[in-house]
Amino acid sequence: MKTGSLVLGLVAGVAVGATLGVLFAPDKGSATRRRISGITSDIKDDMADTWDDLTDTISEKIAGIKDTIVNVTGTSKNEFEEFTLGGEERG
Repeated sequence: MKTGSLVLGLVAGVAVGATLGVLFAPDKGSATRRRISGITSDIKDDMADTWDDLTDTISEKIAGIKDTIVNVTGTSKNEFEEFTLGGEERG
């Protein structure tokens, strides 16, 4: 989780810095708005990619933990899923 927080903080810092840089640049208002819009779009895409990477990593860790529990306890995956889900499928 520390890596995710670090990346998110870094992306937010870059976003603020880039926005301030564009705002204080000597340019026409319309050009400045276009640049801010482009930067915002890039940042949004970067954050979405970071979020996807983070959720994939968490999912992999959870799957590894489940496998470890199944191996240590000697239960089958079906028994484990039934126990953790309370006998019903959760989505």
